[in-house]
Amino acid sequence: MMIKIDPRSWPIMAEKKLYLDYLFGTGTAANFFTHSPLDFSTAFESRQKHAYPRQGVSHLISEYNARLGANPLAMENTAALESPSTFCVIGGQQAGFLGGPIYTFYKIITTIRLAQHLQQTLGSRVVPMFWLASEDHDFDEINHTYFSKPDGEIGEIKFAWEQAGRPIADLPITPDMKHAYAEYFQKIPVTPNTPQVKEQFAPHAGENYCAWQARIWSGLFSAHGLVIVEPRTLRHAAADFFQFALEHADDIEHRLGAVAQRLKSAGYIPSLDAERAGRLYTFDVSGNRVRVKEPGACLAREVFFPEHYSTDVALRPLFADAMLPTVASVLGPGEIAYQSMLKPLYNLFDLPQPLLYPRKSYTIVAKSQAKRMADYKTSVTAILTKNSTSASVFRRLMPESAGEDIFTETRQKLEAAFAPLRPYVEEIDPNLGKAWKYGFSNTLRGIDNLEQGAVKAKMSQLGFSRGELRQLSNALLPRDRLQERVFPLPSFLNRYGMKFLNAFFTAGDIDDFSHHILILEEEHDGN
Repeated sequence: MMIKIDPRSWPIMAEKKLYLDYLFGTGTAANFFTHSPLDFSTAFESRQKHAYPRQGVSHLISEYNARLGANPLAMENTAALESPSTFCVIGGQQAGFLGGPIYTFYKIITTIRLAQHLQQTLGSRVVPMFWLASEDHDFDEINHTYFSKPDGEIGEIKFAWEQAGRPIADLPITPDMKHAYAEYFQKIPVTPNTPQVKEQFAPHAGENYCAWQARIWSGLFSAHGLVIVEPRTLRHAAADFFQFALEHADDIEHRLGAVAQRLKSAGYIPSLDAERAGRLYTFDVSGNRVRVKEPGACLAREVFFPEHYSTDVALRPLFADAMLPTVASVLGPGEIAYQSMLKPLYNLFDLPQPLLYPRKSYTIVAKSQAKRMADYKTSVTAILTKNSTSASVFRRLMPESAGEDIFTETRQKLEAAFAPLRPYVEEIDPNLGKAWKYGFSNTLRGIDNLEQGAVKAKMSQLGFSRGELRQLSNALLPRDRLQERVFPLPSFLNRYGMKFLNAFFTAGDIDDFSHHILILEEEHDGN
């Protein structure tokens, strides 16, 4: 069963005005992008004549995917990138622990589905690609994961790294990381699926951290043609790109500043700091990733080594699109917002900006959970849209004979009984008015506590509890965030089995930008 939520009517999306205007063609958002979200044919035509370093890039990516043990279909796709008639759809994400939050999976699924759709409609081979952002150095973004505790609260597991500040590409598989992996599978419920899921996500001897995460995604999806790429794989072929970025550092800053002002004038909030974004990174003597401070000094060196440079959030898309024949990029709401600042940079680099396509967005609910929510006279949609609180739920559940009138009447009688005391004590000593207020509020608080206790006891007799309701709510909005931004893929595979993956290849039409709620049957009885 599938339910849809229109993001335009969803309070949780209220702050994403630019994203919503881009999706639905409202406001002036279209001025900041080259293509609309479904303008596939124009995006395809715009890169027909652009020259890409196809042969060298194809060879580098083929070697990398072969090391991952990719499926023959993915290897055929890497070879096909040499052909001028082959293009790609690309999605990317940091190398999150155990795959990161499940929206990374949704991004990959969207990438595969969109590539299949474009291949059928455009008449050219279209390769799905996943860009593993291994050059990032924000260690705190990738060193943890979350799980549901038996009481429904959300637990966190994380690991440390003494060399944090270096690119994640340098991260080895450490004992602390192995302990975090083992702890995760100790904390989640044991189901018939657990052994297979644990093996699927286990590190292998001889791998580093990024190779581990890349192999996971390749193992799950290379049979669908998915090709994995790490930016460091392509740096050797990107000398011209890096040199151009260094030569035009001031122009890049100027263009970002100008578009930031235009966004503000249009009523949008710029997502990138124009004074910092658009600068390449290099490495200090400790191997830490640092921004280039003097582009001219880098260019003056006798020999230029592209391996010494990496891109920031503004230049990363351009780097990918300079190397790869990208028709469409699959992005989340935040990524689309910052891409609104990049159109002038694509013009500067003489690169065709790809179509920016929103990744699919889902909330997963077990049938048993949905049924229990109905018992509480609420629903998945009501909880997600925050139209249902525990207080409102319990008011609806309480029988009329449960004593609400008695407590209300008691409060009224207490107020009437206390009222004559106030003028009497204040006439003796005005300061006693504060004591009167304190005594009255404490008495009312005692009545409130007694009522809550009565409600709790009555709800327990009826088979309901606030703890269970919170547990159901936390399954949908853990830490008051969308489920897709918290729990990793293994959590769902453990509950629903590997068939869970297949449900998403047809979940929602390609041109439907709704948030989809999928209500699925479990393979076991546990929670």
